[in-house]
Amino acid sequence: MRLRGGLLAWRSQWRLVAAVVIFRTMVTRVLPLAGAAGWWMTLACLAPGVVLYASGCMILRLRKRESLADSRVLPLLVALALAVETVASMTALITLFTEGVGTRGTQWTLAISAAGLLLFALNREGLARGVYFLRLPLAALLAVALVSLAGMGRVDHLFPPLGDGVSSLLAALKAGAGMGWVFVLPLMEKTPARRRIAEPLPVAAVCVAAVLCLNLALPHELITRNLSLGDSLVMTVAHLPAFSRLMTICLWMAALFLALGSMVSLAGKYALLPWKRELIWLPGTLAVLAALTQLWDIERLWHWLGRAEGWLLAIPLAALFCCGRKKR
Repeated sequence: MRLRGGLLAWRSQWRLVAAVVIFRTMVTRVLPLAGAAGWWMTLACLAPGVVLYASGCMILRLRKRESLADSRVLPLLVALALAVETVASMTALITLFTEGVGTRGTQWTLAISAAGLLLFALNREGLARGVYFLRLPLAALLAVALVSLAGMGRVDHLFPPLGDGVSSLLAALKAGAGMGWVFVLPLMEKTPARRRIAEPLPVAAVCVAAVLCLNLALPHELITRNLSLGDSLVMTVAHLPAFSRLMTICLWMAALFLALGSMVSLAGKYALLPWKRELIWLPGTLAVLAALTQLWDIERLWHWLGRAEGWLLAIPLAALFCCGRKKR
């Protein structure tokens, strides 16, 4: 029962991280380019990660290995990717505070406040279990948001089905294909073989449904007009009724904050995994460093984060290489 509880907590934690990474990337990077085509572009952007994940599962089974935790290089790459996503999620969270809610304070002061709160939530086992127990409230908030968006939906908002054309779709694919790297996370932990192959499917289905509801609720012209980070985040809540808008903002903040804690916790774990060590202060240090990045110009920071995220799909490729090597 204890092992099963740990597995359920880990599954909830990685799924939260994956959902936040995917939906944040879709809303802020892909939808402004894809517009009405965003819902099926979600599938296109996730497809490479899912295919690489399935290939990794099959090779793990053939090699009779339970996980990639014994690899030397892959945990370091995963920790680096989690660090990049931490900075991106911190930037999105603080921008949501400043431009979405209108909280008084600068990007820097709010970021250091968020990092300070994270320091009290970075017990690795406690954080995973906390995410597990909060999964139902988060699911309820998500249901409220999706029902409200679906209630505003119109089928003609799904036109034009190709957005602004092939060039825009290719740019959207380039901006979003890297988010499929998160499907390497389940390969880092021991999971029952009969369940492993289906691990990414619930997360992918929820994210596609969320983007579809957003496409149904908002016209193509409105989605593609919002090109800045703040506008893209606010767009997801601005047109909802008052109660649903409040619930959706609460969902955004809770999901981003919990994902931030999970990212720095997992990054601290995987960074030291090859040496079989654990430093309890490392996740907190990573959280503070992520807050320090908010001193930089936000537009420039977001631009460079986008370029870095585009290369993260190389991590599942590294996972396949690690899977394919014969165990010594």
